[in-house]
Amino acid sequence: MISGTSLHVSRGWTETIDSATESVHSDAVWKAAYKILLKPARLHTFVGNKRLSIFDMRVQTEPVRKRLFDWVAGSAINDLAKVINNSPFDVISAPTDEAVLEVYKRPPPKLIEARLVKGKLYLQFFSARTYTKREPIEISLMTPRQQRVFAEYDQIIGVKTQAVPCFDTVVVDPVTELVQIRVDFQPGMVESKETSAFSLAVTEFNRITEKFISRSALGAGIVNMHPAIDPLYRDQDCGRVTTLGFVATGKSSSSNNRGQLHRNKTKDFRKDEFHTGGKNNVQRIDPYAIGITWENAQPKRDLYLEIHGSARAIYQGKLRMTTVASVVGCADAGDFDFVVDNVLKRIKRS
Repeated sequence: MISGTSLHVSRGWTETIDSATESVHSDAVWKAAYKILLKPARLHTFVGNKRLSIFDMRVQTEPVRKRLFDWVAGSAINDLAKVINNSPFDVISAPTDEAVLEVYKRPPPKLIEARLVKGKLYLQFFSARTYTKREPIEISLMTPRQQRVFAEYDQIIGVKTQAVPCFDTVVVDPVTELVQIRVDFQPGMVESKETSAFSLAVTEFNRITEKFISRSALGAGIVNMHPAIDPLYRDQDCGRVTTLGFVATGKSSSSNNRGQLHRNKTKDFRKDEFHTGGKNNVQRIDPYAIGITWENAQPKRDLYLEIHGSARAIYQGKLRMTTVASVVGCADAGDFDFVVDNVLKRIKRS
């Protein structure tokens, strides 16, 4: 990138960057950097840090499916163009300022992009949501008077509340007859529970389909991911099990570990001595939640899937339902499809 702006790059990196900063070519450097980062930044809004739910359109009537998929392949992009053109910003220029985001906390989410890529319709909705983050406060940086007030405490945790720009994505795939709802989330932060981002995205998508095909597309048919958990756990060739919630059942009792999830970022629970030792001394292990990590080649991040569930699902028989999974670390559509395919191929569809 730097050499493309005619700067000498055979010197050390520190000298090169200093030269780029001070050079008359610096504007060209920043423009080149912006151009290079533009694509991954856009892609991240579609695939980065998503809570995924999937609707199987095969449970809908044939007329509803046909109307939806014909619309996707036909006039969807043109029908939505007016809405998109009236949007005050696109994905890249979406606001980040706290004061501006305040406006977008109110539902419904705003449709800011519609694209047809390889036959799939991607709808990108924008909204702002309130998150809280807990951070340690350094007592030594306080004034002497403040330090005396908190002298008896080893650690102080501050709670910071902030508005965060969020991109929620609806993906309609006529080939697989599936609709994905990808809801943004912020790892390490707690989201306000006042409104469900998932429900808002579904409602807004249904409002769109009611307008253009005279039907609500989504209702019944949300995919139960629970049947994929045990096959993922038992497949030794499928990444590393780095998160696991399970019920261990013996001859006369069972333990659900109080619903506590076991996490280890580096080990595979399938091969962990402590876990396998306990597993060998009970009748069976019933996993109800699982996290799988797949190593990715640098500079990409590792891919991570977590299917959420609770111990209660184990005791619900045929009603066991787990409808949300977190997908983290994806850099592009190929990464996201890889993770989702690992779930779907372990689920029987009607």
